[in-house]
Amino acid sequence: MTEPLTLVLIHGHGVDASIWNGIDADLVSVMPVLKPDFSRLTTRTTIEGYAEELMNYLRTVQAHRVVLVGHSMGGYMALAFAERYPALVAGLVLYHSTATADTAERKEQRQKTIGELREQGSAPFIEKQMPKMVAASYPAEKIEPLIDQYRALPANALAVGMTAIMGRPDRTHILREATVPMRLVLGKEDQVIPCEKTQQLADLSEQIDLALIDQAGHLSMVEQPEASVNALRSFLDRL
Repeated sequence: MTEPLTLVLIHGHGVDASIWNGIDADLVSVMPVLKPDFSRLTTRTTIEGYAEELMNYLRTVQAHRVVLVGHSMGGYMALAFAERYPALVAGLVLYHSTATADTAERKEQRQKTIGELREQGSAPFIEKQMPKMVAASYPAEKIEPLIDQYRALPANALAVGMTAIMGRPDRTHILREATVPMRLVLGKEDQVIPCEKTQQLADLSEQIDLALIDQAGHLSMVEQPEASVNALRSFLDRL
């Protein structure tokens, strides 16, 4: 008997599980949906550690075979999880995410940001970062509510999460050696992980396909919820 599938929506850095609230209700008709929240986690400093927290969560809720949708940092977690527990993964979506490691320049930028988080707290970081997480064309009056929603995330958790992001290895081999369906969902106006370079990862395996979302940056689940639902449902229909 085939194990039932569970869809796991893994949020990225600088937000929490509520980032999926605009689209998760439209996915539960396909399969059960879980939204673990790691936004306040301070005990893990590596992406592999976060992946272990995900495994602990899945054990607790007794989800045995999963489809992982990882947004940004959540995508790094999904790849680390798939590397360690490949038999549990029936499909994987990198949602505004990538499989490559940080460049030396990017690591230097992140180290500076970690220092600022520890010195200044979360609010200045969220205020600075949130406008970059949406498309340049996204209405300015809609950005402020997002800032208000996430400005109180714990600074220590944000710093620890960025430390894990900074230290992640290249995991393009997970895509190259894919044995289950995978999809890249990318915003055409993503200012954080530009789609022009990331979409090339779809060429690594015939198991991988690509969904580009118009008028979306790094948060298409908020910016373009209908298109985001369509990108995920059409992938789930393949499984």
